Amino acid sequence: MRAALRAVSPPGETAPRGRFPVAFPWPMAFFATVTLLLVAVVYLCATLARLAAPSVGAAPSAPVEGSPLARAAVEASINGGEPATGPPSDGGLDDAILAALARHPEHASVAVLNLNDGRWAGHDADRVQYAASTFKLAVLYEVERRVGAGELAYDDRIVLTAEAVAEDLGTLDRVPVAGDGTVSVEEALEAMITLSDNATAVALLRHIGPGAVDETLRGIGATAMSVNTEDLPASAADLALLMRAIVTGEGVGAAGREHMRELLLGQTIRSGIPAALAADPDAGTSVGNKTGTWPGITNDVAFVEGPRGTYVIAVMAEGDWNWELVRDVSGAVHDAMTAR
Repeated sequence: MRAALRAVSPPGETAPRGRFPVAFPWPMAFFATVTLLLVAVVYLCATLARLAAPSVGAAPSAPVEGSPLARAAVEASINGGEPATGPPSDGGLDDAILAALARHPEHASVAVLNLNDGRWAGHDADRVQYAASTFKLAVLYEVERRVGAGELAYDDRIVLTAEAVAEDLGTLDRVPVAGDGTVSVEEALEAMITLSDNATAVALLRHIGPGAVDETLRGIGATAMSVNTEDLPASAADLALLMRAIVTGEGVGAAGREHMRELLLGQTIRSGIPAALAADPDAGTSVGNKTGTWPGITNDVAFVEGPRGTYVIAVMAEGDWNWELVRDVSGAVHDAMTAR
């Protein structure tokens, strides 16, 4: 490997001659050696000093309040005038999340953002993990952005390639695939979100290009999430920011926003965040969500609309289909959000 190459002479090869005269006097050699050592020590000390001291005008290390989630809270705040680094997280929300997590041995990352008053909370929210099927939210958002820009239409046809079909986990038989092996963009979006169908998700992703999706994700503040690798990395903060962009229709428009909202409300996997709010006494509470599960992973991200406003929540939990943990966090967050 290249990293294994070393700048040494091969065995038996002598160093090149002619660098010093054969009769080079030893006092001069000693003096030259000492001088070189002194120069090296001075240079090393200067380098270490530069590394240890902050450069002139450099900003200090960003605190937790400077995270993307905190900045989003500033933008969402109805009060305005908050410092550029963002408001501190909501203590009541933090306590509610920690109390819910304390009842479970498994780890979970959580991110919450109130879109009306800017309250937010996070627990290990920037930890990068496997997105599983929550990556489909990024595909949905990019497709809707393209439709809004006139670059795509819901009735456009896309091909379900062999690569896409190979990803099916048992939902493709519920998708209206035409005889020529195509589906409309609208049909693919509905299957991808409401059924969490993999084949249509892969077909859409290849159609719009994973690089373009990643570029759009960076534009909304998601720093780690990517669909351009099989690792599918994401963080709870990224997922919350993505759901925020979907709910607000950022860069999409009113029609696209409503279309995404209806698809998420039609999600058929409701065992996590929505299930915790099924008995909510507040009339008119609506929950749209997207799950992502894999052995050892249970993810859920949602928007919650109610009489007291709208918030987004993302939970990335350890454990196989660990809906109990997700529900506990969801219920605790909702109680804290609606207590005021």
